[in-house]
Amino acid sequence: MEMEGVCNGGMLYHEVQEAKLCAVHCVNTVLQGPFFSEFDLAALASELDSKERQMMQEGNVSSSSAGDYLSAESHNVSLGGDFSIQVR
Repeated sequence: MEMEGVCNGGMLYHEVQEAKLCAVHCVNTVLQGPFFSEFDLAALASELDSKERQMMQEGNVSSSSAGDYLSAESHNVSLGGDFSIQVR
């Protein structure tokens, strides 16, 4: 990720809030440019879900505790566009 290419004439970068994409807007505002889209963060969330499932299967975790993580549902992004703090 290269930040040198973003030039906004000395003004602070700001994205207008859309839907429930607070995480996308927050990350891009901190980085001062449009570096990440909702699809980028969704891909990161999916990768985290996979790694969490793998760790739960490999670890000595009780089946009742692991049950939530082994489901197909994501714990890192909702269908509405909310991302967990791990993705940010």
